[in-house]
Amino acid sequence: MQVVICVDESKISEAVFNWYFDNLHQQYNNVTVVHVADQPQIPTLVCYEKAVFPIDEFQRRVEKCRKKMADIQSKFAELAQQKNTQCNFKIQLSDGGPAGEVIVALTKEYEVSMVVLGTRGQGVVRRTILGSVSDYVVHHANVPVLIYRG
Repeated sequence: MQVVICVDESKISEAVFNWYFDNLHQQYNNVTVVHVADQPQIPTLVCYEKAVFPIDEFQRRVEKCRKKMADIQSKFAELAQQKNTQCNFKIQLSDGGPAGEVIVALTKEYEVSMVVLGTRGQGVVRRTILGSVSDYVVHHANVPVLIYRG
């Protein structure tokens, strides 16, 4: 079975990962840990009616994003090692769309059997305004989705 565990840098993601391996994982399951990072935004300054793009600031943001992605992969690789298992990793930048769309597309691309992800339990108003990755995946994925509520 092909399982995707969606993670970010939060404690909830770590709890999701541990819960899956402590309660559901079977040795024949193929697990891919997925993280979708937001594209670094290009800072723009308006100076005398012309747009100025401070390249140093953009490069700093790109480097910060790369470090965050590497840290997430390192953290979950270490957790997998502690569980005596191996995981594949799919750490990528968003193509501009919401993370939920990227996750749903990956379920089709990799013929995923199940998606496991966490939720922070946002209130109705906040979730309605900001959206929710877990809510999007539940409503658009064509595979079972397990939500770990933190």
